[in-house]
Amino acid sequence: MRIALDCRVVTAPKTGDRTYALGLTRALAALEPAHEYYFYAAEPTSLTEHPQTHCHAITLPASPRWTWTPIRFPLDLRRRGMDLAHVQYLVPPLTPCPIVTTIHDISFRRHPQLFPLKHRVLLNALIPSSIETARVVLTGSEATRRDLMELMGVPEDKIVVTRYAADASFVPMAPDLARAEVWKRFKISGRYVLSVAHIHPRKNLARLVRAWNRIAGRVQQRLVLVGKRGWGNEDLNAAVADADPRNPPIFTGYVADADLPVLYAGADAFAYPSLYEGFGLPPLEAMSCGTAVLTSNVSSLPEVVGSAGVLVDPTDVAEISTGLWGLLEDEAYRRRLARAGLERARRFSWERCARETVAAYERCFTA
Repeated sequence: MRIALDCRVVTAPKTGDRTYALGLTRALAALEPAHEYYFYAAEPTSLTEHPQTHCHAITLPASPRWTWTPIRFPLDLRRRGMDLAHVQYLVPPLTPCPIVTTIHDISFRRHPQLFPLKHRVLLNALIPSSIETARVVLTGSEATRRDLMELMGVPEDKIVVTRYAADASFVPMAPDLARAEVWKRFKISGRYVLSVAHIHPRKNLARLVRAWNRIAGRVQQRLVLVGKRGWGNEDLNAAVADADPRNPPIFTGYVADADLPVLYAGADAFAYPSLYEGFGLPPLEAMSCGTAVLTSNVSSLPEVVGSAGVLVDPTDVAEISTGLWGLLEDEAYRRRLARAGLERARRFSWERCARETVAAYERCFTA
């Protein structure tokens, strides 16, 4: 089959969508060449790195940009005679071939109050029709599969779960060496607890900061929050205003992909009490770096972390705080969890994700 993948997100800053596109395309390129893959983007990308003859990088610009999905992409699919196309979320309304879509999460349905009205309106207008049009819906977790069935009425046999993985750059590193690099790159000294997230209400950072405020005066670590600011951060700003002035949280803003492995590896613990995740790549990245993880006991996060991390109620500040305190005060416990997390992270691979994705592609023509 000639299979087209919408890979425009690879030129955007790091997000789960971008990590997925890069991990999947690299793994598809490494598989035995059962099909031909055409990696589409609106501008030149790193996807041109693939030397394999069964992988092709297509640069398809569009002006204005909004015409790419409804016009430029489907016209090029027809022109090149594609047998199948794979997109994330938004399916072109008129396509000349079957479509597979990946829906990472439907948090806008599970927690609509966490989204600006404009986002809710757009997502509710566009996502249901995309799911209806798609031949197969891929997602990364059983939790999201259940949400798709419960909240959007998607038939069970239309959904295929293909679990994601951490990039190969996330590997253990001696903590002292990692912290030396963190000092050189960010001027953050000493030991710290890390959180990596796009800063908006679903990531629950206000409660994390409030939990931190309860123990900040009794620990030697700092709380380091990595990620660009999004919307709705009034509650987080209020929590920061109440921080212990001797040990307030540190915000780095957005950081480059190359800086994340050393940040994870140098941390004493990784904290991610998100209210909802379709998969939860940051905890998996942290575990891959050998760092103990605290995360939420809701949505997909228990599927990712299992018993290899501390699972807490993300709405309970006291429980988050107690979990952090236990990790930071008991080094032996922290090391056991780090080892268990490293072992669990090995269960996830982009190769397996790619093989399961190819099986879903082939199913479109055998169903």
